[in-house]
This record gives sequence, C-alpha cells and structure tokens, in this order.
Amino acid sequence: MTRTDDLITRLTRIPVLGRQLRAWRKRRIRRAIAAAGAREAFTHIYRTNYWGGRESASGNGSSLASTELFRAEFAQLLHDRGVRRLFDSPCGDFHWMRLVSTPPGMGYIGADIVTDLIEECAHRFGDERHAFRVIDIIHEDHPTADLWLCRDGLFHFSEADIFATLARFLAAGTPWCLLTTHPYVMVNRDIRTGLYREMNLARPPFNFPEPELYLRDTPQGEKPRLLGLWSAGSVASVLAARAVTP
Repeated sequence: MTRTDDLITRLTRIPVLGRQLRAWRKRRIRRAIAAAGAREAFTHIYRTNYWGGRESASGNGSSLASTELFRAEFAQLLHDRGVRRLFDSPCGDFHWMRLVSTPPGMGYIGADIVTDLIEECAHRFGDERHAFRVIDIIHEDHPTADLWLCRDGLFHFSEADIFATLARFLAAGTPWCLLTTHPYVMVNRDIRTGLYREMNLARPPFNFPEPELYLRDTPQGEKPRLLGLWSAGSVASVLAARAVTP
C-alpha cells in the first residue's frame, strides 16, 4: 500500500468525509479495472478488496450467511449425482466451499486467475483431495471433471469472454455445468471483463434452454438468484446457435 493509499484509508474513517472518500476510491478502482486485462483486473479487485467483503475477499456473496441455503442444496446435488471430481472456478478464497459436505473421496480442483489467491488457498487448504491452480478460464484449458461449478463468475465477464469460457468448458469434456443466472433480468447488457452486472442466461444473446434443475442462492443484502444445471449438450446448442446468428 502506498503512503497515499494509507492516508486515504485513515481519512475514510472520518464520518461524512469518509463516505465521500470511499465513493471516490471505488470510482478510481473501477476505472483501473475497466482499463485492465482480465488477470490484472481481478488481481486488482482482490488486492483492494473492491467488493468490500468482511469475511471473504470474494465479497459479501461468499459469506457463510449468504451461502447457507446454497451450500445445503449444492451438497445434496453432489451426493445425488455421485460427483467424483469437481472443478470450481472461479473458486475465490475457498471460504464457504470448505464447509460443503462432499461425497466421500470426491476430488476438488479450485481455480482462479489471481495468483496470490491461489497460493494462499494451496497453502491453507491444499491436500491429497484438494488442488488449487492458477487458470484463466477464458483463455486457458479447463481440467476435465464431472461438474464445473461457476458461481458468481460469468456475470463479471464480457459477452465475448463468456462465450469463450463456455467453449473451453465444452473442450474439456466435462458433462455438466452449474452457472449463476438472474431470471428476473429481461435485457442483458455487456460490460468490460472485471466489472459486474446481473445477467439472465435464458435471454439474448445467450438463450440457454431450460436447465435440468435450479439451486437457490440468497446472498444477504442482494436479490436472490439461481444456479442452473446445464448439460454439455445444452451448452453446445447455445454455441451452435450463436455461430449461425447473423
């Protein structure tokens, strides 16, 4: 942290002035994120705690209270489907995932684009069943698994980067993916990768079919959303339709 950043941090503790400085600081960080490539953007988000999470560097949506309902439903899915190998990306800091009751012997691969984050996860949680890797899921190959979990990931990507990520998923040969979607969104908008917007995968330009099932996700202080379970075949149909769209 620079001396300027340290001074700003101390000044943000002053009422009124603090609120103004926090808003100014967030706008400054947002401009830096928007101007950066994916790796630089997400590394900057992590190092500045841009989302302001008190429990997790991944933000409020990764707190234990925010993930309580989803953890229970997700654990049931893993057991019901007999998942033997889970690919979780972006995995964040593993804060809530460490409490999920997984099937006996299930292997876990957590991946994120932020090197600092993965090094910390590997140091704290890595063992014979839990591996952590630095992977840019937009531009780099995905490992093959029984299920790819992408909770709160794609809505930080541009539309072009979402489609590139889905193509990487298909190339890996993983049969299922579990993706965050906001069904109440009627019109999807595009963003620069690293920023955020709510996104409905059933609406253009994605046009996903109905998923096999939905899991509920209720982050505190945010609108509830869902995670849909889609087969690789469904994703392939989405990409095929996009390829022929004028």
